[in-house]
Amino acid sequence: MALAFVFSLLAQRVPCVGDYLDEETLNRMQQREEYLQEQMTKLLLEIEEMEMARSRMGLQALLFALLPYWKIVSVLCLFVFLFWFMWKIHKKFRGVEDNSGVESSSSEEQQQEQQEQQEQQEQEQQEQQEQQMQVVKVKAKDEFVFAEEFWPIHTHQEDGEQILSLLHHLIDICQHIAADTFYPVPAHTTGVGSVYEGWCPLVNKPVFCVVVPLLAPRGHTFHLDLGAPEELPARNSRVRVQLECTCGREQEMRMRCFLHASAAELRNQKSNVLRNLCTDSYLDVEKTAQWFQKLIRNAWKCRHSSTMRSLNVTQSKRSCRFQVTDVYKKIFLVEMLFGVQQDDTDIFLSSQETEIGTTPSTIWPQSCAVAEAKFFLLVAARAKERNFYIRYMQVCTYILAGLNFSVYELKTVLMHLLTAIPLEGWHRSYFLERIDDILRYLRCCVEEKHLGHFFIGNEDVPAEIILPQDFRESEPLNLFEHLEDPERHEQALQELEELQDRLLSLLIYGK
Repeated sequence: MALAFVFSLLAQRVPCVGDYLDEETLNRMQQREEYLQEQMTKLLLEIEEMEMARSRMGLQALLFALLPYWKIVSVLCLFVFLFWFMWKIHKKFRGVEDNSGVESSSSEEQQQEQQEQQEQQEQEQQEQQEQQMQVVKVKAKDEFVFAEEFWPIHTHQEDGEQILSLLHHLIDICQHIAADTFYPVPAHTTGVGSVYEGWCPLVNKPVFCVVVPLLAPRGHTFHLDLGAPEELPARNSRVRVQLECTCGREQEMRMRCFLHASAAELRNQKSNVLRNLCTDSYLDVEKTAQWFQKLIRNAWKCRHSSTMRSLNVTQSKRSCRFQVTDVYKKIFLVEMLFGVQQDDTDIFLSSQETEIGTTPSTIWPQSCAVAEAKFFLLVAARAKERNFYIRYMQVCTYILAGLNFSVYELKTVLMHLLTAIPLEGWHRSYFLERIDDILRYLRCCVEEKHLGHFFIGNEDVPAEIILPQDFRESEPLNLFEHLEDPERHEQALQELEELQDRLLSLLIYGK
């Protein structure tokens, strides 16, 4: 409206000078137009400032009007904030509960899926191993990798028989030397260990190990103190030497009674075993070893000519070790352990060192070595195919190198299976099945953390093997008790996989 009024006023005041305006009139009109524009701009700015001032005055008036009610407004705002805060907390907890339910259900599903995947992987591994075994079986049919030339069974048999013959001759001489003394009397030896059981690894230098039973000298008895009755086999057993009455047999035994003869009569008769070989009336292993080493040297000097040319006794605290060399300069390592027989059984108190720590000199641990050798002799007598079952121990010993499983544990597994599976099933044509049975049996024992001792609490021990009554009536002894430790159990499971891989490598590549 204001602009229209201004322009109409200008139109009325513009003079008409014909069709064209002079130059002076145009300049005045331009100046007037610029002046009016300036005035109009100022007028518009004033109008805007007035409107802004009015709006500020209205807002201030509103605030001043609400000022008396600020307490009420603050309380309302506080209630609104608290309500909003509680609503958020409630919503959050409901979300956590919902998520926990979802997570629990999802975790159960994940565990079930993982278990299914693990079972599937185990099944695939088992199928893969079975396929590999099938490949091995096909190869074994075409080219039998365990032929007689691969690992000859009887490599050490002739040498073992030759050593036993030599020791038999030496023991005869030792008995003759000890006949007129009061030292223990050595009996004929029994071959024990891997060489005489037939499975000694060919890569090792064979050690011909024998047990020499010691008999009490005349006028004496050996009383076996087995220690704690619940400990089998006894590790802290001792041999107490006692004098016995020989009245009425003095002429037969060519001696005076140690218990009832006078001191004058016993002046020239002393108990060598009590004075020289005992500690506090208990037979001392180390003193016995020193005495026996001297006895063997003396017996060697008295021997007749034989194929053995020289003997070199080495120092040993709990046994008699020596080397013999034949006419062909072949060296044989021999270890003679001492043993005191427990009644009429195949169990001996042995001078063999225990696995744990240093054994005191008066301790004679209970040993099943003679019973084990007797078991393998029984199996060999019943086997028809030249003791082919021995190859299983050879294979197991070969693949065990460097692992924590002991050869004795594998031998225990084999003895259990030899009594469970007829000997006809140990023929060479069943070799792969039987070696697989051995590893499966070992796996079951590891998973169950239990491997029963073969001679303690086992009803399947052949009747020909004579055991003490407490051995037969006792609860089975667990050789895998140490696997109760979770770390050792996990390590044993891992080593089982390593055993399986080594066996497959041996069967496929022969190494």
